[in-house]
Amino acid sequence: MKKSKISIISALLLFSMASGSITVAASDLSDELSLGQDEVVSSGVEEGGNDFEYEIGDIILADGSIVKETDLTAVDSSNTPIAIIAGFREDGTAFGVGVHRSDIPLQWAADASAGYAAKFTDTVCTQKSDQTFSGDKDGSDNWDAICSQDREAEENDEENYPAFHFVNTYAESYDLAGDFASGWYMPSIAELCDIYQNREAINNSLGHIYRLDDQAAMDGLDTNWYWSSSQADSEDDYAWFVHYFNGYAGECPKNFTNVHALAVRAF
Repeated sequence: MKKSKISIISALLLFSMASGSITVAASDLSDELSLGQDEVVSSGVEEGGNDFEYEIGDIILADGSIVKETDLTAVDSSNTPIAIIAGFREDGTAFGVGVHRSDIPLQWAADASAGYAAKFTDTVCTQKSDQTFSGDKDGSDNWDAICSQDREAEENDEENYPAFHFVNTYAESYDLAGDFASGWYMPSIAELCDIYQNREAINNSLGHIYRLDDQAAMDGLDTNWYWSSSQADSEDDYAWFVHYFNGYAGECPKNFTNVHALAVRAF
């Protein structure tokens, strides 16, 4: 089996702890090494002009403010948690996972839909190792790519693309307003793997919200299978998913009925 760069980097880091410092070029890490939990890599400006930096596990409230899990003492019904910072795109932009999953498993595409057997080339990802991928790793425009090939997709998404319908109506379903009334999408396979890799911090925040108000969030990501918005590269009627029991990333038929959906958004 080919040794991945993440394994090599881990070994170098262990060596450095014992014998001194080691410098690793950032270019060696790109596309291969996922960011560790709680690492700060994205910054911006809050409303009011205050600088901030996102960390994995940060809780985003409906007014756009950020709160740490340990600082959230109650759920305010007028300013509820809407997302947990779950990962970072290659350009450093943070993305968060919505605090609710689909209530039931949903098909990626129904048997009778045009999209079931269609190959959406612009959404294809190819697996390089267990949880690293090449190809279209930003899922934010994957639904647009589907709609550009299937002109009836948007009008009939509830029937023909049930998992995407959950994401497309996520803001409406959970009464999100303002900037957060739009921009939600189904993660790419690369983003879905990032969420899995950062699950400990994400689950801590979700579980904390759930204990404060069991209607305000799911009680962690659990061990469900989750769809990505990425087309498989092997078969036209297959899409990528991740099993959150063990992190297995695989391909399965788009009409499979045992897979849930998550909504994510850039922050």
